[in-house]
Amino acid sequence: MGGLYGRQPQIYGQPDPGLVSPNVTTASNGTKYERAEPYLKVRITSLDRNRRDILVRFDAQTNLSNFTGTTYRNVSRSYYEFQQFYEAIIHNNPQTIIPALPLAQTSAPTDEEDDRIVKIMLQRWLTRICEDNILTSEEEVRSFIESDFGYQPTPATKRKTSSGFSLIRRSVPDEDEELQRARFELTKLETQFFDAAKAIDKLSKTRKSLSTSRSEMGNKLVNVATTEAHPPLGNALRKIGRAYHSLSDLDQAQGISECVIVGDTLGYQGLNARSAKETLQQRTSVLEEYQTAVKTTISKRRNIERLKASRSIGAEKVDEALQDLQEAERYEQILARRADGISQNLHKALARHKRLVTEDITAALIEHVRSSIMYERQHLRELETLRSDVSNAASKHIPAKPVTALRPPVVPPLEDFTRAPVPRPASGMDSRVPPPIGRTGSVPPPISSTMSDPLASRAAAYTPPSSAISPRPVSGISSSTMASPLLPQSPGAGPSSGPSSPVPRSAKSPRDEEYVC
Repeated sequence: MGGLYGRQPQIYGQPDPGLVSPNVTTASNGTKYERAEPYLKVRITSLDRNRRDILVRFDAQTNLSNFTGTTYRNVSRSYYEFQQFYEAIIHNNPQTIIPALPLAQTSAPTDEEDDRIVKIMLQRWLTRICEDNILTSEEEVRSFIESDFGYQPTPATKRKTSSGFSLIRRSVPDEDEELQRARFELTKLETQFFDAAKAIDKLSKTRKSLSTSRSEMGNKLVNVATTEAHPPLGNALRKIGRAYHSLSDLDQAQGISECVIVGDTLGYQGLNARSAKETLQQRTSVLEEYQTAVKTTISKRRNIERLKASRSIGAEKVDEALQDLQEAERYEQILARRADGISQNLHKALARHKRLVTEDITAALIEHVRSSIMYERQHLRELETLRSDVSNAASKHIPAKPVTALRPPVVPPLEDFTRAPVPRPASGMDSRVPPPIGRTGSVPPPISSTMSDPLASRAAAYTPPSSAISPRPVSGISSSTMASPLLPQSPGAGPSSGPSSPVPRSAKSPRDEEYVC
């Protein structure tokens, strides 16, 4: 009885509580309140790598009832704590297949790329853990997220093992053929995945050696091109050498891509198959415990039958035998229900495991095909650029004539030496005095063709040493020409007595006669 008058307090318009709360509740005003589905979300914010271990920081948000809060910020866990958490949930939950924990290192060439891939893999692993309805109610999951000063797993209890020991162990009878077949298939898949990962690693090493060989071949072709006398062939060899360098880089990048995309994926799926196989082996151990409990119950019943057949029966022995039989039957029933529950949940977990493995391998193969097509296109593009150079390698080459000096675009005509020399003042005369002109006051006419003879020109320019001797007129030379001034003398030719005057015609020199002749 509660309340003032023996009634329970009630809010006006509140519906009567039922045995099972509905997902959708309607208020008095018609507003519908839908109960949120239970969820657990974890998002990794950062990943720091130190000398010893990896430190992972993440945020968590949940509405589960077994958690004390709803939001957890900046939770830090080391990779070693992740390993402890993984081993604890595998040991405590044999009824579900738990994905394998990703490795702390990948085949990425740089630390930044390695941290990025590890972060993506850990995020995907945590998401799959949180999506499992069996694991969300696990106490280890709550402890892993809520622990303030590091995670410490709960000590695992040791399971009972059979006391008998034999070299040839009798197999436990298993009525579930599907799970038994899945166990053998997972054992084969584990070996096949690891063998495929090793083959990819070997292929990557072969590509790296091919990359080194192509790089050396490119260097040799470039060196040969420098000594080639035929320029088109040398150009083709040089281009081929550079193409070999590009192909070497492509081979090295493709080898790394195959290791990261295909090799790491196949290696992780091998670990995943091993984890699923160990889960099925735990079910087998539960079946072994159940078979041991059945044998114990049978022995207790036989003990009761012996007590019934004996003549003297003690009450204490009968009560003790009945109590042992009841405990054996109760333990047998518990193990039977546990084995049945594990088998039913493993069917669902096995289907989910197959779906996740198929998605992971399909995504890896699609990414591998895309990267392979990209590298092959780049390979083809590098070879296409060599087509014109290789086709021109056998063409004839005419060497160009060496050019010693540049030829001017315009060549001026040669000077005309038939004109009279331009009169210039003597060294002792004033440069401001205009040159003398002829009697008619005009420029002297040009010398005729008869003066082209060097002897005649020397005779015309000769001046007798004595002013008393007048030169004899020479035939073919006009008087105006004889009256023209003399050519200028060099500074060392002797003293000058002023402006030149006409030489008297009375004197005559034998040398003049010789020149005239």
